[in-house]
Amino acid sequence: MGGLGGGGARRPPPPPPPPRPAAPEQWPRYAEIVPHLKYADVLATTDEAVQTLVLDCLRYLYLSGEYGAGVRLGGHATRIWRSLLGDQHPLVWELTYHYANLLRAAGDFHRTMEIERAAVRHLSEQRGERDPDLLRALGGLAADLRGLGHYAEALEISQRVHGTYRELLGDQDTRTLNARNNVAVSLRLLGRYEDALSVDLPTLRDRRRLLGDRHPWTLSSETACAVDLRLLGRHEEALSRQDANWGLVRDTLGAHNRQTLLAAHNLALCHYAVGDTDEAAHHVGQALELGERVLGDSDPLVLMLLAGRSCLAREHGDLDLARALSERVVGRYEETLTAGHPYAAGARANHALLLHRAGEHDRAPALADAALADMDAAVGRDHPWTLGCALNAAILHGDAGDADRALTLSRDTAGTAARVLGSTHPFTLFAEVALAAELRVRGRRGQSDAVQSQALEGLVAALGPQHPRTLSARARRAPFWDFEPQRT
Repeated sequence: MGGLGGGGARRPPPPPPPPRPAAPEQWPRYAEIVPHLKYADVLATTDEAVQTLVLDCLRYLYLSGEYGAGVRLGGHATRIWRSLLGDQHPLVWELTYHYANLLRAAGDFHRTMEIERAAVRHLSEQRGERDPDLLRALGGLAADLRGLGHYAEALEISQRVHGTYRELLGDQDTRTLNARNNVAVSLRLLGRYEDALSVDLPTLRDRRRLLGDRHPWTLSSETACAVDLRLLGRHEEALSRQDANWGLVRDTLGAHNRQTLLAAHNLALCHYAVGDTDEAAHHVGQALELGERVLGDSDPLVLMLLAGRSCLAREHGDLDLARALSERVVGRYEETLTAGHPYAAGARANHALLLHRAGEHDRAPALADAALADMDAAVGRDHPWTLGCALNAAILHGDAGDADRALTLSRDTAGTAARVLGSTHPFTLFAEVALAAELRVRGRRGQSDAVQSQALEGLVAALGPQHPRTLSARARRAPFWDFEPQRT
């Protein structure tokens, strides 16, 4: 994509506009048009057809994952249109919506939060609570809140937007379905995986019926369902669903498309969950190579892939690579999201495991404790991410000889996990394995054997007798948890 900086040169008008940009088959035509729009005289026109074309091109850049080019075009158009039309013109609000979507997708949540809060205030005062533009701005604000780690507030706004769309448009309008999808995203980030799946499945069904199997939104819903299933511990089901979806996404949108890379990322994690670390490393490595080449090394999706690649490198014993990648992830999250963000806390929890594997047993428990405290403050004690941080902290304290701290953490984590995730969830069973180990250290052999036996029986049922994590538990090796950044 050509540069989209300013310039006063005049240029012939762009080619005739294609149909609206939701259909991927139209994207090559939009790709031909976008370079024409970098010229100031094109953006400064008051021709309604050209103005509509600018908005459609921004929508195309968003849907196709060309966020960098979209941010440049959106910023250039915003400056010109505000000067030409005034801050309160309806077209400027429309442009602001598309520009904020692109900034958000590129990870600039603080900037988009300012834009969306201003839009919500203005539209609420001027047009009322049921105005379509206000609902769009509220949806954007909820997405900003998700990006910044404020998941409960995001869920509240997402549910409000979905409810209003249902009243105005009914259950089967695409805008209602998009709002319903965003409710599921917020639920998933809150760790409410069963609730998220119960929303994602009907959204997938309705999108498939209204839009077809190959529409990007349908394909996105399929990936979301596979993520939910994996997080619920239904690993084989998730792998089967994601494998089929990844092939369809790749064939429909192309290997370099952002949505294809997201599907490949989840496919890698599904393989990891069923114990196939080689296949997982292949998929995440391939996706990371493509992502860094197309998106750059600071894109939110690339950071997700880097986190997964680091964990897999650690499990393959390549600690130098794992550490280099982990340090990049921690640094970028702390720089772009703040140190207290749950993604920064989770990345530090992963790094603590890595330090432990590298033999830095003096630093690892303290870093694990700090990650646990930050995650607890960010998302609450009962969130699965906090439980994961607690499990890792328990293991690291146990290895460091702090048996009291390790036993307390293990017991609390196992009990809370059983309540939050269910007694048969693989994570709950890992927490029981950790608890059995700490009970054994304290000389409570009878209790330890009973907990260990129950956990092993559950792992055989959940993962199979030959799964690496089942074999590890049988050999009484310490379990662990990997933090996984999720799409917001």
